[in-house]
Amino acid sequence: MAKNSGQTRRMRLPLWTGWLVWACTVALLVAAAAFAAGPLARAQGWRVDGGDPSLDPQIIAGIQDAPAGNGVIGQASEPVYQGVDAQQVAAVLAANQPTLPGSYGGAIADLDGNGLSFESDAHTPLAPASTLKVMTATAIIDALGAEHRFTTSVVMTSPNAIVLVGGGDPLLASTATSYGASATIELPNTADLARRTAAALKAQGIAQVSVGYDDSLFGGAVWHADWPQGDRQFVAPISALTVDEGAGAPGTSSGSQAAAQTFADQLRAEGIEVNGEVAAASGSGGSELAGVDSAPLGLLVQEMLTHSDNFIAEVLLRQLAIGEGQPGSFEGGTAALTTSLTELGLWDDGQLIADGSGLSNNNRITPAALVAALQQAAARPERSAVLAGLPVAASTGTLGTRFADEQSAAARGLVRAKTGTLDGVSSLAGFTPTSDGSLVAFAFIGNGLPTDQDVRTWFDHVAAALAGCNCAA
Repeated sequence: MAKNSGQTRRMRLPLWTGWLVWACTVALLVAAAAFAAGPLARAQGWRVDGGDPSLDPQIIAGIQDAPAGNGVIGQASEPVYQGVDAQQVAAVLAANQPTLPGSYGGAIADLDGNGLSFESDAHTPLAPASTLKVMTATAIIDALGAEHRFTTSVVMTSPNAIVLVGGGDPLLASTATSYGASATIELPNTADLARRTAAALKAQGIAQVSVGYDDSLFGGAVWHADWPQGDRQFVAPISALTVDEGAGAPGTSSGSQAAAQTFADQLRAEGIEVNGEVAAASGSGGSELAGVDSAPLGLLVQEMLTHSDNFIAEVLLRQLAIGEGQPGSFEGGTAALTTSLTELGLWDDGQLIADGSGLSNNNRITPAALVAALQQAAARPERSAVLAGLPVAASTGTLGTRFADEQSAAARGLVRAKTGTLDGVSSLAGFTPTSDGSLVAFAFIGNGLPTDQDVRTWFDHVAAALAGCNCAA
């Protein structure tokens, strides 16, 4: 990677930045512990945690069971971070050049700052893989706010007909225990919705109904034209009404009918007779009987980033579209995300948005734009979920089985970054404190990489080098 050092801000970072990083770490660990076992979708393969480990999992287990060196949370004191020295950063990059062929781009900067301290093809648009989720997260939080929730409701359209209306909640569960972390985090579920609905019906003296479902909040294709059929293991068909991320309906074109059938069965269990088969219906004009709200958007974003959850990303892309007055479709979502990134100053010439998850090889994002998004998240407390959701090196999410060799040791428990992996593509975007008190945001993307070997090692090593460097201004 060629060196091209830019100017850096040589000033002491505000004291709140240290607290932000500590708070983000705590929030990340709470969310990670809560979702540790993951939903049923992981069993179906629709959520992936970064593919095969870069080293033997037993090595990782040894690190995590008896950690030596950096822990995920240290002293609960307020660190004081300094600016980044551009020459020192350039020296680190010069000593850690990629060894595999391919096209690389990189950007490094003060996390609390503007502009770049180091760049190498930083404004060259490249296929970002799942680091695109940083942009999706940034845009949806900016548009709707971290406390926003999505409602799944049941409406009565006639005296003996009810309709389950999908509100586009990506983590709607089937039961209170569908998710392994249900004892820690409470998610809305259709079993609870059925209980509320049955109670409302019985209060009106109604004992039997027909059940329809309305998933019309989203439109267009449920499967992206860029996604090969083989990618169905990584994401379910996109719908505004799905339970357990579609885990109960593998191989179907939509999870909506399966979700409605689950609800109908649960309604029967509550003593309501359900007539006929569930079928698509309109809930328009119906009177609401019951509803359940999603987890806060900030938590959905953290789950998406920590586990690189493609289904959440694509549902949130449609929610962004609707929030911005666009149709809830791939086309509406990509138009809304393009507009949002432009308005936020995160648009470089040549960038292209094809989806919200990064599964499409036709996406193009620059390392500089990713770093700018991280800088904005640090500067704006309302976007703290973007930083809090980044996995922790050798500890959580998609980084749980990485940074295991000795050259990566400095990163463990310190580097927090979003991963990206496609055939021939690898990327890493996040931040880390350095060994002498600077706080560095970074983004590295490689395209055209070999497909017959693990290409992620260099990304781990260069992030670890930043964590261990003496790069303070």
